[in-house]
Amino acid sequence: MGSERSGSLRRRLRRSARRLGRRIDLRRLASRREDGSPLGLRTAKTTLAAVISWELALRLPGSQPPVLAPLTALLVTQLTLVQTVTGSLQRVASVTAGVLLALGVAYLLGLHWWSVGLVIFLSLAIAQVLRLGSHRMEVPISALLVLTLGGTPGIARTRVLETLIGAGVGVVVNAVLVPPVYVRPAGEAIYELADDVARVLEGAAADLAEGWSGEDAYERLQEARELDRPAGEAREAVGQAEDSLRLNPRRRLLRDPSEEFLEAMSTLEHSVILVRGLCRSLVELDTVSGGRGPGPELRAAIRRLLGEVAGAVRTFGEQVAAASLPGPPANPAPLLRALARVRSGRDEVAKAMAGGPREEPGAWQVHGHLLANVDRLLAELDPEGQTWPGTGPPGR
Repeated sequence: MGSERSGSLRRRLRRSARRLGRRIDLRRLASRREDGSPLGLRTAKTTLAAVISWELALRLPGSQPPVLAPLTALLVTQLTLVQTVTGSLQRVASVTAGVLLALGVAYLLGLHWWSVGLVIFLSLAIAQVLRLGSHRMEVPISALLVLTLGGTPGIARTRVLETLIGAGVGVVVNAVLVPPVYVRPAGEAIYELADDVARVLEGAAADLAEGWSGEDAYERLQEARELDRPAGEAREAVGQAEDSLRLNPRRRLLRDPSEEFLEAMSTLEHSVILVRGLCRSLVELDTVSGGRGPGPELRAAIRRLLGEVAGAVRTFGEQVAAASLPGPPANPAPLLRALARVRSGRDEVAKAMAGGPREEPGAWQVHGHLLANVDRLLAELDPEGQTWPGTGPPGR
């Protein structure tokens, strides 16, 4: 009796620790996403762009310090060259629209409280129409600055020129001085997603090794449902890698794994759904058995199968991550061997299901769902398999 209470207490403590771990993921706090560039390079590039912009803008006519030029360079120097170009165009459009609006209002209406309100209203409306994104507030800011400085064409022209100088210098510096490439962080993000999926499966296998618990099965289902967050982070990292290669002069010197990454993300996103189905099957086994769970032989077979599936998913992530590194393509042999072990474990589970007791007819449907999800996972992870149920392997 005492040992049962002790075992139950240990399970409750582990479940509490898992809940806390899902909220505070120290692995993600410690992870570093780098593009392989020297430390501080982006900071140095941004500083250089701001200083060059200041020096160039000093040659413009006017007595005011050319603060707008370095400020524009600071704001437009982004993580990727595409983002830098896009931000530059949006900022120039924002400033130009605000300046033109201010000149028109100053000439026609003058500077009054109601004309200031009209400028702000029209500026925000123009920003929405032009879809200026994060630079939309630059329209009313530019208009108000031009109004407060007198609303003369000379001031307006200087403000636009300062913006053009800052934007142009920001683009040139980001393009010439080691433009960033975020291929390696994308490969790491995909591996982390595969590792998260594998951890859920390994946790379920570890639970089965200690006996059956419907509460543990439900906890693992909750963990599987929360895999959407790392999947979204990995998808975002892959998108950033694609952006970093567009317009990038370093692209010709690098291997472009964008297509492999996109295919791997589709596979892992589908795998997340299927792993969720596997965990759901464990919960349903608890329901149809009245909390007793499957027999010892079937439970042991499912435990081994979940462990093998976890190994295959992690191996898949390792192979995709290897595509982000220089060198020849990854050897598919480790993944093929892992999939062979999964197939063997799947057959073992099917055999244990067929030879088990038949006093619970409702369990057969759950057994079928479990095996079907494993089969779909095999098809997803197999390099020569299908990408999603319903389409056959390529070349057949």
